[in-house]
This record gives sequence, structure tokens and C-alpha cells, in this order.
Amino acid sequence: MRNTISKLQKDLEALGFLVFNSACGGITVGAPYDCNTPIVPGVNQRLILGNQDDIGTITYDVVKPTLIKDITLKTGKACYVFDGVRQSLTPQYELVPGTITVGYLHTVNFLAFDISQAAKDNYEKMALGKLFAVIENKNALGNGDSVFEVYGLQVGLEASAITRIPADTETGGAFTISLTTPEAEGKEPKMPQSWWDTDYATTLAKVELLLIP
Repeated sequence: MRNTISKLQKDLEALGFLVFNSACGGITVGAPYDCNTPIVPGVNQRLILGNQDDIGTITYDVVKPTLIKDITLKTGKACYVFDGVRQSLTPQYELVPGTITVGYLHTVNFLAFDISQAAKDNYEKMALGKLFAVIENKNALGNGDSVFEVYGLQVGLEASAITRIPADTETGGAFTISLTTPEAEGKEPKMPQSWWDTDYATTLAKVELLLIP
């Protein structure tokens, strides 16, 4: 019986799931509150989306092995910007505990303000693709190394809703789009991972390189 459970754990871990295990659990640090530069709610209303299959390499920090140092895309590939306004971009993530595994649900809700035919063609392609998203949190000084976070890095994000109500005054007739972790493929094994290298300017420059084919 023990061998069967051990094999199940290995199989699940190979698929990217974090299995309940005493060696994996237990906290190691606290969470101080910084009175001078506290975190603030909200995100920069600039969503960067890319195709998950276009990711070439992911470089992680040597000291913090889950901290992203850089992401590069395959030759000729690029990410794309969806500009927002006020609170039109609202990402979130949450723990989804299971009987054996622990996972996280990543969600990116946003309004898309381009309703041209070319844009609609693109949204239709979005409905069939698998994406990842880069989000910038507000208040760079108060976020430590979590100014930029990457959603859908392992499992990917899929469109769960694409809606447009032309007469809706709340959205101004824009497309309402929801990207989420697909239910059919389990959950993301981690929260959205932070992307940070040295300082804000250095990290921003690397993020901006995603937009250049």
C-alpha cells in the first residue's frame, strides 16, 4: 500500500502537482508590515499576453529557485499588449486544495477595447489557444521582488468567457474577457511567480523585450 501511494505521489509530481507531504509543508518565514512603503491595491492597467507555446527559456534565481530572472521567447515570437483603463484589468489567484494535491487557480479578467474585425479574429484565436500573462502590481517600492507576476506559466490560461454587449454603458461596449486555469488539466502548481532581476529598471527592460519579435 505504501509503495502504491509513493508511486502515485511521484506520478502527480511529474505532472506538476504539489502533493501533500510533510517535507513540503511548514512555514519558514514571517510576513512583516512595512509602514513606509506598504503594498497598495491595484495593478498597472497594461496586460501583456503571450502564447504559452512561444516560451523559449525561463531562467530562475540561484538563491531563490522559484523567482524568475528572465523569460525569453522562441525566435520570431512576441507577446502583445492589451491596454486598460481604471479597473478594467482585474487579475486574481486562489488556493484550490484537493484530497491529495494542492493547486492554484489563476484568473485574468480584462476589457478589450478594440472591436475591429481584425481584433475579433484575434479573440477567436484566443478562444482556441493557451496563454500566459505578465501583470505589474502598483507601488514598485512596496512590492519587493513581486512587482511583476506571471500567470499561467506552467498549465497556461484558457479563455473561459468572451462577451460583448454593445449597449452596456458600464463597459462602454468593450469585450469582457476572462482567462483562467483550465479545469480539464488540473491547477497551476504554484501561485503566479514573481519576475525580478536586480532592480525595477532592469526587470522592466527584460519584460519589454517580450514585445519585440
